Amino acid sequence: MAVSDYTPLYMTDLTEIEETNDLSQLLTKTNKERKISSQADYQVLFLKKTPKVISLVKQWNPSIQLIAFKLLVNVSKEELFQVARSSLKKNQADYILANDLTRISADKHLAYLLDNTNSYKAETKAEIADLIFEKVRKND
Repeated sequence: MAVSDYTPLYMTDLTEIEETNDLSQLLTKTNKERKISSQADYQVLFLKKTPKVISLVKQWNPSIQLIAFKLLVNVSKEELFQVARSSLKKNQADYILANDLTRISADKHLAYLLDNTNSYKAETKAEIADLIFEKVRKND
């Protein structure tokens, strides 16, 4: 869901940026006000943060089994678990799959499925899928 973390707000060329003394003025504009020039060599895109969808899931359906995912880069196992468990609690997820991008390759994918107290290790994508399936089916 990382693709939904931000949404486009306003796009302009460098000319408008250079002419504006206060960039915060551009945060109130929309592109409905004028056409974006296709002649400019560079465009600047302003994005705004959107609500995290995962934080709303349990509000929409409190009885749903929610599996969250947390991908970090080059962190210790302890930090990965700490961040993942924090996200697990914050989003009221039943499980969270925590993994580190540096531990993922074409044939290996080290990951941990965590709940509030336990952790389960998987080392391939197939093992990850089987582990999630097993836990979801067990809680059904």
